[in-house]
Formats: sequence, structure tokens, C-alpha cells
Amino acid sequence: MRDFYRRVLQLSQGSMQDVLMTWKSYFALLVCILLGTTLFPPMIFADRALSVASVFGDNMVLQRGISVPVWGTSEPGSAVVVSFAGQKRKTKTNKEGRWRVVLGKMKASAKLRKMVVASESLELSFDDVLVGEVWLCSGQSNMKFRLANCSDAQSVINEANHPNLRLNRGKGWTAASPESVPEFSGVAYFFGRKLHADTNIPVGLIARALGGTPVEWWTPKSKLSRVEYAKNAMMNPSKEWIQYEKSVASWKSKIELGGRKKAGKKPQWSGSAEEGVLASIYAPGKLGSLYTQHFEAMAGYGIRGALWYQGERNSKAGVNASKAYRELLANMITSWREEWGQGDFPFLAVQLPRFSGGGEGWALVQEAQAAAVSDVPNAAYIDIRDQPDDGLHPKNKKPVGERLAKLAYSLKSN
Repeated sequence: MRDFYRRVLQLSQGSMQDVLMTWKSYFALLVCILLGTTLFPPMIFADRALSVASVFGDNMVLQRGISVPVWGTSEPGSAVVVSFAGQKRKTKTNKEGRWRVVLGKMKASAKLRKMVVASESLELSFDDVLVGEVWLCSGQSNMKFRLANCSDAQSVINEANHPNLRLNRGKGWTAASPESVPEFSGVAYFFGRKLHADTNIPVGLIARALGGTPVEWWTPKSKLSRVEYAKNAMMNPSKEWIQYEKSVASWKSKIELGGRKKAGKKPQWSGSAEEGVLASIYAPGKLGSLYTQHFEAMAGYGIRGALWYQGERNSKAGVNASKAYRELLANMITSWREEWGQGDFPFLAVQLPRFSGGGEGWALVQEAQAAAVSDVPNAAYIDIRDQPDDGLHPKNKKPVGERLAKLAYSLKSN
């Protein structure tokens, strides 16, 4: 800039014609720069095109002992190189711009490593990456139930200093700490803490759960028609809705009472009413929606297995729906395994808790849960009906998570 002003000063001492010619030159250069930016944006876009699936990030845990896929997008036909732990994998994107590489099997390691993903013009890096055990943790309200709301929460939170226990609930990966654990799933946290303590290897937990949701919303929609009940309901949802409305009548007063007094009566069960409990399970746009939203983009990420705590919503949808839960759950397990492409990875379910207000549907779903895991290979469940809490949302999640951790290694790895 100093040279520019010096040049102008020099020219000012010369002829006016020289000054005008110089300014014209600078103006022409500016126009060329602006036109180049407008007319040739692909060069800039190429620098921004490289991406990796959102489940990858700083502080992540990669699954030990299996081939680990890494994938994303870049400019069609461009080269991509992924480097991690001494491995380097090269590939080229297809015509849609998609790329995928597979890292070789790795041993568990708490060493903080960097993964580098590079295209011809851009480099992405992910820091503090570990290798260990990765588990999906999904379901509805009892899986989503925050650690901050669990029994003895404050002391558990204060002691949550586990740098090699990594948590992911949709906003990237973070180490377990008093700051990160309060909003995390209580069941998942107690599971991961126990697993980490018993094995002394890194553990990664991916939690995706939502209250008031049926198993049909967590199953890929294209796979639901394999279940006769679901196929019929999709063809004639109004018939299923009529049955649902009738069966829910006995629940309605309890739901309205949940969390507050009404007509001088106390709530008949603890916790707030399940979100969207009166909505039709087979409403347009709902089937498979949660699988699409939470799992479709990450399907294939290396995992050891999955935890599942759900069934409350299906127990309220009528006797036929409760009886169908056995086949619906078994189908969901099979569907997830098909989508992940990692064989029959371990699947651990939690049977619904003891709940005196649950009615016939609750008992039927409990039976269906036990039966469903026997219908598919490498699956099991824990029975928590011996716990003293009697309610929809028991606060003591520690025995749930720890029983799951003990069960985890009774099943073969994928």
C-alpha cells in the first residue's frame, strides 16, 4: 500500500496524462478480479467442497478390531486421501461427488491421534481421536432421560472426569466431564462408565432418543412392510387409528394427570406426559422418520453394538399393536444391521420397568421384548422389574446401565 501511494505521489509530480493512465490500469485490474470471481466460482467452490459425514469429528472414538469406513463428498472425479494411525487410504470421488475409504483393523488405543482428510485443494483434520468401543444408544423417554434427573445425580456429575469416555448426542463428540454429562442419557452414561472401568479402553457413546416415539419411527420405512401388522396399518391407517383411540381412552385420564393435580386428585404416575401420545403412529411422514433423521447419514460408522430402551409408546396403541411389537422390534434390529453392513452386531434391549398403571398393553410389550431378542441372532435383554421404582420413568438408571454393560460381553463381537 505504501508503494501504491508513493507511486501516486511520483505521478502527481508528472503529467496529468500519466496519472490518468495509472488509475485506468488499476481500475482495469480491479474489474478483472471481480469478473474472475464471478465467472469462475468452481475454483473457489472446489476448496469448500470436501466434507466428511457429520458423525466424524474431533474427540471421536473409532471402533477397534473391525474395518472402519470413512466417507464424505468432494468435487466429482477428484482425489481424496485419508490418513490415520500410520494408515493412508486413497480414492477418487464418483460422478455424484461421493467418496469412501476403509481403514484396516486397529487395536484399542488411548493415544490422542489426528485423522487427516485431504482433497487436491483442501485438508480437514480431526484431533484427539481414540480407538476403542463404540455403542449406539437409542429409544424413547427412558433412554433420553437426562443424567441430571437421575438418582444421586449431583455426586455422579461431580465425579464425571473420564477423558477416554466420549459422548455424542448430535452436536459433536466431547469427553465425559461435569460440564458435558448432565444433559446426556443417564442409562447410556452409566453403561459407558461401567464398560470403561471394566475394560480400561476408550468408549464412545452415540445417543439418539426421543420421548413418546414408537418403534415404527426408528425403523427404515422401506423395511416396515415386512411386518404384516405394519403393512396392513400402512394400507389402512384409519382402521388402526380407531383401535388406538379406543384403547387409549383408559389412559387418557392418567395422561392428563401426569405432572399436576386435577379435580383434586394427585398424579397417578411420575414424570410429564409422553410427548405426542395421542398422535397416530401411522400418520403421514412419521414412519421411518427418526431413522432417517438420526441414523441414515451415519449408517456404516464403525460400532461394537446398540442399546435399545423403548416400548412405552407401542404399549398404548392397542392390544394388537402390543402383540405385534415382537415382530416389529425383531424387524428393526434386522433392518439396522442391514443398513450398517457390519454383520450381526450385538443388540441389547431393556425390558420395560415395573409399572402398576401400565395395563395389558404394557405386559404384552414386556413379553414381546423378551421374545423378539430370541428371534434374531446375537441379541439379548435385561429384566429390571426387580427394581423398587414403580412408574413410567424410574429415576434410578444406574442398575440399568451397569446391567447392560455386564451383558455386553456375553455376546460375540461383529
